[in-house]
Amino acid sequence: MKPSGPLVPPGSVILFLAAIGFHLTKGLRIDRANHSDELWTIGAINQSFDQILVFVLGNDNHPPLYYLVAKAWSNFVGLSIPQIRLLSYSFALLAVACFVVFHARYRLVALFVPLLLLSSNPLFTYYAATIRPYTMVVALASIVTLSALLLRERGFACSRQAIEGDLPTIRWIFYGAGLLLGLTHYYGTLYVAILLAIDVVERRISYSRLPGFGLFSLLLVWPLLQAVFGSLEKQSESNQWTHALPFVSTLNNFLMADFPVVMVSIQPPFLFASIVFAALLVAAFRSPDNHRPDPSHPSPPPFATSLWGGTNDEVSFSVRSLKVLLADRKSYLILIIGLVYLFSALVDIAMHFSTPYYFLVCLPATVLLFDLLYQVIEKRLGIGVARLILGGVLVCQLILTQQRLALP
Repeated sequence: MKPSGPLVPPGSVILFLAAIGFHLTKGLRIDRANHSDELWTIGAINQSFDQILVFVLGNDNHPPLYYLVAKAWSNFVGLSIPQIRLLSYSFALLAVACFVVFHARYRLVALFVPLLLLSSNPLFTYYAATIRPYTMVVALASIVTLSALLLRERGFACSRQAIEGDLPTIRWIFYGAGLLLGLTHYYGTLYVAILLAIDVVERRISYSRLPGFGLFSLLLVWPLLQAVFGSLEKQSESNQWTHALPFVSTLNNFLMADFPVVMVSIQPPFLFASIVFAALLVAAFRSPDNHRPDPSHPSPPPFATSLWGGTNDEVSFSVRSLKVLLADRKSYLILIIGLVYLFSALVDIAMHFSTPYYFLVCLPATVLLFDLLYQVIEKRLGIGVARLILGGVLVCQLILTQQRLALP
């Protein structure tokens, strides 16, 4: 794992984080109408903990953890809408803090580019001041994604001994945050299931498959309860307000959540931006070192036992090739995001399902992917061009944030 860049003076980091924290309070500082979802949530948590579980089981289409956390929060700070909105703001700060910790302690990721894209994201900023679980989803997805990257890339660490003692702790953090994420939102369940499925092939998060199977089994408990006793079948009814043209609308929902500068649109600004970024992506991901093998995970011999327990050389070669491909961080992040999108697109064919805020679970992976693109642009076209592109994305997101906060 290579260092994420030169050390940043502590004073600059403090000012940068203070500016982010202040920006994320914008929704708390302006007059905003109470959203109907906020009023519904207030009513849900104005009950005892056991009553909340029963209520969510029969009346909501997502797991209950956020409501339980909000209930505990209200016991300390009060039950008014401004007080509960502070919980969302706290989770937004936690998401920011995750990137800072993994940058400062492990040199795993760069600091400024991911945090600029994360903190200026319109939906993330909006939900930082809204009583809904989405900043909690982003915070937990940040922990899961960053801990997974650290565990996968430990062989590239500049000083493996410096973090070796932390790896068992990081592994428990990954599984613990994954469980919490799956109990917060069903797209969190999907996200964790994808990471676990990839690790079944790679075995880089944990060489043993038992912890992954154990976590996946735990994640199935609530959906099974809700399918048998609750309202899981009503998901399509609750999303009838969405209008999903298969694949295209699903892609637009993803972009609206994670990278709204290039939404699918015939409006000239968005159309131009989409063409520019498509060209940049083609140039960036044709880098000659994309498929560099991970020296810490050598390929198995040609006739090694395959993933499926056989000795077929073709199957073994396919698994080996997949491992080599996924050793690259770009490929890994693209696969995760792509599988979330593909699942949503396929479900959208059958019924109206996906919405932009569901895709916020991919926001940490998306900002990390953009940082890799930024590094390639800086290397090939110069730091001036890279900063111009970053600045353009940042300004557009801030404008869209202002528009989003003006909506009810």
